[in-house]
Amino acid sequence: MEMTLARKTDLSLYYYIKDRVLSDFIEKEEDITLSYIPELSCRYESEVYVASTEMIPSPSDRGRGLVYFDCVVDPYDPTHCLSSYVTTSGYRADGVFTSTGTPEQSDRVVVYDSLGNVISGTEYIIDYIDGRIITSGTVVPASVDYYFNYISVVDEWAAIEASNPPVVVIDMSGADMMGYQLGAGKKIIRKVDIHVFASDPAERNDIVETIFNGLYLKSAPIYSFPIGSVLDYDGTFFGRKENMDKNLTLFDRSVESGIVGNMIFENVSSRHVSLPLLMTRSMDEVMLSDLNAYRSRISFDLITYVNTN
Repeated sequence: MEMTLARKTDLSLYYYIKDRVLSDFIEKEEDITLSYIPELSCRYESEVYVASTEMIPSPSDRGRGLVYFDCVVDPYDPTHCLSSYVTTSGYRADGVFTSTGTPEQSDRVVVYDSLGNVISGTEYIIDYIDGRIITSGTVVPASVDYYFNYISVVDEWAAIEASNPPVVVIDMSGADMMGYQLGAGKKIIRKVDIHVFASDPAERNDIVETIFNGLYLKSAPIYSFPIGSVLDYDGTFFGRKENMDKNLTLFDRSVESGIVGNMIFENVSSRHVSLPLLMTRSMDEVMLSDLNAYRSRISFDLITYVNTN
């Protein structure tokens, strides 16, 4: 079953916030030990290694994960990214050619053997959600360098307590429709709230300003997702389990047909939310919620123009 327009809009907004707007909130970890996990290896009939870390927030928290796209580096300043992903031509995982594809990263995750030699990316695949390296047994990974998303981005309320702050929740609620031209065509206005949960006031203010600036007077494409999203159900880059050539498993960025222009962000506003730290769930149950200590909300209208001719 093909995704509905509402789901494509929701997912496109999620990737815009996570991969573009918050692209500066990326951290790097170096020389992290990889531990062999025999239980998972038996289950998946592969050799599975997991990055061992006790840092907070954890890269494997819900909504974080390792970075799966390479950035376009500024030739005059190698520390600055001009864009958070590359666009090139090539083939999707289903063998269809695309002129707007993005390959899986090649320098955001680097795996080493016990002698410190770099292991070729064709020898393993990566579970970007849980920080796992999966091989067929031809190599023995020992350590890894990786970039990970410092901010957890989720699109459901149930997930916020599964991660340590900072957490960003994208909450797309109701929608209104109206005509926008003579004849066929409609204007869809979706109400969106972005809730920011931070660990201190400075962090909250930085995140809110970054998201606000990424929305105010901005627009973003609605992707068609012809074969699905970037990652497969198990956290691996879509198509890589069947094909080790990253150039033949591009993420297709073709835009949804029938949409006039991009999705537009209007009436963007932000404010801090003050809630008591003591939250009552029931008459006899009280919990202490650190998540509400440094919280903000950014609200806006997400507008799309659909040509139904």
